[in-house]
Amino acid sequence: MRYYSKSILMVLAFAASSYTTSALDSGTAAGASAKAIILVGTQDNINDLVYAISWNGKDEIDYVTQTNVTHKSPSWLSIHPTHKEKLLVVHEGSGKYQNFKIGKDGKLTAEYKAMQTGPGPAFGTFSKDGKYMVFADYPDGGYHVARYLTDGSSYPIPQKEKPGDPNLYLGPNPSHPTHPHQFVEHPKLDVGYIPNLAANLTSFYHFKDGKMSFQGSLKVDGGPRHMVINKEGTFGWVLTEISCMIHPVKIDKAGKLRYNGQPVTITQANQAVGAGAEILLSHDERMIVASNRQTMGHQNDYLTTFQVDSEGRLTKPTTYDTNGQVIRGMAFNKDSTLLVFGHEANSTIGMFGRDLETNKLTLLTQIMLSLTAAAKIKSPAFPSSFVFLDYADSLFLL
Repeated sequence: MRYYSKSILMVLAFAASSYTTSALDSGTAAGASAKAIILVGTQDNINDLVYAISWNGKDEIDYVTQTNVTHKSPSWLSIHPTHKEKLLVVHEGSGKYQNFKIGKDGKLTAEYKAMQTGPGPAFGTFSKDGKYMVFADYPDGGYHVARYLTDGSSYPIPQKEKPGDPNLYLGPNPSHPTHPHQFVEHPKLDVGYIPNLAANLTSFYHFKDGKMSFQGSLKVDGGPRHMVINKEGTFGWVLTEISCMIHPVKIDKAGKLRYNGQPVTITQANQAVGAGAEILLSHDERMIVASNRQTMGHQNDYLTTFQVDSEGRLTKPTTYDTNGQVIRGMAFNKDSTLLVFGHEANSTIGMFGRDLETNKLTLLTQIMLSLTAAAKIKSPAFPSSFVFLDYADSLFLL
């Protein structure tokens, strides 16, 4: 376990230098010199833990601390968009969420008791203005919105059901397949999207003042799971779990989706084998990276990157061995020069560096952090989500 007791002068000097050392010299992986603390959400059903780990700026990830958040599978983490010390933790399958304040070394303190959002949410995020939290329910359909208050408390916002909405709550014995998996907000419009893995639809909604109103859907075959959108809100990319592909889409001025060329596969040797898990868009919008959570064979050892052209199409697929099995959760740091990732099967965590000039990745951690061993727990940690706590923005951590 490492501690970070530095003087104020050292902290200020490091914070200032972090803006100027986000890339290494030519020919090396960019971003490796940027130190970081990272929070880790898990699917651990026994220990109820969220972890903090540290990146040493070169080649090593270390265990820092852990917080028992009292509810099972704290698998999804979301940082407040303006109050960076505020964290949302969603407990997959329990129907609960809780808000925390992030303290020294990533230690968490509950702001308010865990709240019930409905029948089992498994994904949750803050809205872009930070006033609301939106949750999607996996097995039985449904989505939920809660108003977030500055003291950490919240309350549900009732939603008016609209005929034809494929993501409505259907109950434990649904009349048709449903599996809403994520909520993604448009960066400029009062619009949000929900990919539904079982219905093969990605739906868009008018979203304002905490109210969701269904507007329409785009059929996306193969089980749409997650989606990312560029900063202008003109292009999007939908990852499918079952077909293990990425579907590029265009977004019009009203927020409606339409196809943008052919889908691309995300696995090794350009073969659509596996199960798509996570998709990220780099800060400079030049790279898409996707992971494969297949549990059989060795395709799951890899993640795949693509270059994004000016029309939003994906080119030059490149696969990278991650030295582990069943890679799921990933996260870029602030300038997308570091990419942290975790293995569900091994409970290990590693780091890639991204060269901004070549748009390529380099594996920086030749030795992975074994989260189960480092935390001295007996059950697998199952890392599932990551959040970078940027030193320059988070001096309160030191």
